[in-house]
Amino acid sequence: MPGKHRILVVASAAALWSCTESHDTVDTSGERYANQSSDDSSPNTAPESGNGRTSTGTRASAGTGSETGSGTARAGGAAPSAGNAGNKGTAGSGVRASAPDRAPSGAPDSTASGDDIAFKFDVSVPAGAELFRCIYAQIPTDRGVVAVPSVESHYTPGSHHLLTYRSNLTAIPEGKAEPWDCANGAWQLNQRGSYYEAQQPDESRQLPKGIAHKFQPGEVLIMQAHYINTSDQDLAASVQMVLHTMDESKVEQEAGTIYFNNVVINVPPHSSGKAAMNCTLPQDISLASLWSHMHKRGVHFRATTDDAEAVEALGTLYEESDWNEPRPRDYPSDPPVVLHAGTRISFECDYQNDSDKAYRFGTSAEENEMCILHGMYWPRMPSLAEQCLGRAPAAGGAAPAGGDEPEGG
Repeated sequence: MPGKHRILVVASAAALWSCTESHDTVDTSGERYANQSSDDSSPNTAPESGNGRTSTGTRASAGTGSETGSGTARAGGAAPSAGNAGNKGTAGSGVRASAPDRAPSGAPDSTASGDDIAFKFDVSVPAGAELFRCIYAQIPTDRGVVAVPSVESHYTPGSHHLLTYRSNLTAIPEGKAEPWDCANGAWQLNQRGSYYEAQQPDESRQLPKGIAHKFQPGEVLIMQAHYINTSDQDLAASVQMVLHTMDESKVEQEAGTIYFNNVVINVPPHSSGKAAMNCTLPQDISLASLWSHMHKRGVHFRATTDDAEAVEALGTLYEESDWNEPRPRDYPSDPPVVLHAGTRISFECDYQNDSDKAYRFGTSAEENEMCILHGMYWPRMPSLAEQCLGRAPAAGGAAPAGGDEPEGG
């Protein structure tokens, strides 16, 4: 309904398809994305030097509640327009309903003019604590299939990430109408892959024209905030995600999200380590964006493909050395670059451990490590393919300790 803006806020919380032995990869360029297609003018894809970042300013220590820098949405995708952010919405089920608090610069595709859907919740983080808080966020039941070509998020600095998972739930579980402690991974039984992740206080993703994620009426998402408060003061944090919608009949291709999570990680004391994983694609896809997820020992992340045509057009798929605030890479869409069925996406994480303890897979950014390739693409694959179920051990790595399960951290 043009001109209207609906916000539904639910304050409650919340593999892989084909993998092979890891293999050696060859650096395709001396610079980051040096072989990037000249058709792509995105600032995320140009060759870089130095630390690979274009923003200025420095982020304050996690948990302090302050940050130096632009404060605008990260250059991972165009942010929603200020006009949308100023509209008021009607309340749905949940604790709070409000219009988006902030309006990053930039504008989504002009077809994304429908009613927005926002979810927001608060988190209290004690001094020196690391915690996980989730809400179950339900898509409206009265709007039919909801098509989402762009998304933005905002959270109080101090969070390691905001992750939004898809689930097999069609109703919010009884007793879970408020934010809940999701450090225990039992809720992952309902998880069916990822939709979105932010690792910076103000971030967004924008899909190409005619491409959108689709959500069924009443579908339940699981939003997870992971906070690390390193200060000596309690932190009152707020977390918000806004889905910008479009007319579902105008969607040409349904988007999906890959969540390739390597749980086979072992970094011995006083040494370097590596985790590597390969995922075979069951169908042709085109990438919209990729980004990485590691913890504190992570020093370098790299993703490649063995698709010769894609290598010629894109070079290295993705490369990043910042574990804390990795920058997404956007890909050309006019025309898009195809990764063909049967080819593989391979990715690896390098670690440096200067401590007296070993680090293995787990959710804690302080006590564990991760190696995840995350991204948006189209057309959507089956859920298991999006998670690369059936992963192989990393080269030179040992399996995680007994009882470790992928919990998304």
